[in-house]
Amino acid sequence: MTKSGFSPSSKMLELLKEDSSFLLTITRFGFSLGFGEKTIREVCLEKKIDVNTFVSVVNFISSGYNVSSISPEGISIDTVVLYLKNAHEFFMKFKLPLIRNKLLDAITESFQEEPYKKMILKFFEDYVNEVRKHMDYENKTVFPYAQQLAKGHKEPGYSISVFEKNHENIDSKLSDLKNILIRYFPAYEPNYLLNEVLFDLSACEKDLERHNMVEDLLFVPYVENLERRISTKEGVVISGDKADSLTDREIEVLIGVIKGLTNKDIASNLFLSTHTIISHRRNIARKLEIHSTAGLTIYAIVNKLVSIEEIKSVIE
Repeated sequence: MTKSGFSPSSKMLELLKEDSSFLLTITRFGFSLGFGEKTIREVCLEKKIDVNTFVSVVNFISSGYNVSSISPEGISIDTVVLYLKNAHEFFMKFKLPLIRNKLLDAITESFQEEPYKKMILKFFEDYVNEVRKHMDYENKTVFPYAQQLAKGHKEPGYSISVFEKNHENIDSKLSDLKNILIRYFPAYEPNYLLNEVLFDLSACEKDLERHNMVEDLLFVPYVENLERRISTKEGVVISGDKADSLTDREIEVLIGVIKGLTNKDIASNLFLSTHTIISHRRNIARKLEIHSTAGLTIYAIVNKLVSIEEIKSVIE
C-alpha cells in the first residue's frame, strides 16, 4: 500500500498481502477468490460494485479509521449497505453459530454438571439474541432509510440521529465471556477446544469492532450529509447548536474524558469495551469539531454538563 492508500489501479492481491483480514472485507462486497493479477477496478467492474466505495472502505479500515482517507468523490450508499448487510449475515448465519458449537463442545468436555453448561450457553445465546435484534433493526429500518435518502426522499419523523442515540456497540459482551472463561473456567488440564473458542471470540470481537467503526465513522456521517443536503434543498433550517447532538452515552464518555479518566477506566465504569469508548470519543470529536481535552472541558462547562467544582482538581 502506498502512503496515499490503495487505488482502483492497485492489484487485489496487494490488498490481501497487506492484511489477510481483508479476506472478510472482500467477501462482504460479494467477491470470491481467484482474481489472479486483476486490479481492484477490474474486479469491481466484473461484480458491478462501485469501485470508489470499495476503495474508500478499504482505505478507511487500513488507515486506522481515519476519515480523511475516504475518497472525496463520494460513495454509493447502496454499496455500503450491501457491505454492512453481508457482514450481518456472516455474523448471524456463520460466525456466531460456529462459536456456539465449539463452545458447547468445549464446556461439555470439562463440565459434568449440567447447570454450569446451561449458564454459559445462556450467556452466549442472550448475547446472540441481542446482536440479532440490533442487526434486524438496521436491516429493516436504518438501511432502507439511507437508501431512500440517496434517492432524494426523506422519511418524515425519522433521522439517523434516532439510530445513533440507540446504537450501542455490540462487541463488549464478547469480551465479558472471554474474561469469564479465562479467569474462572475450572479446567484441570489443557482444553484445546476451549483455547480454540477463545481465539474465535477474540477474532469475532475484533471483527465486530471493525464493523462498528465503519457504521459509526463512515456510514452515519455520510447519511448525516445526505440529510443536510435534502434539508437545504427543502429550505429547512438546520440548527447550528451541537449540544443536543451528543447521545446520552457520548455525554457520559465526555464527562469521563474531562475528569481525566483513561479509556480503560471509562470503559470499566460504563461496562463497555475500550474499543467502544474509542469509537464514542471519535464521534464526539467529529460532532463537536473539538479535539483537545481543554476544549471539551470548556464545552462541557458552557453546556452545563459538569460544574467547575466537579473538575476543579483536574483543571488546577
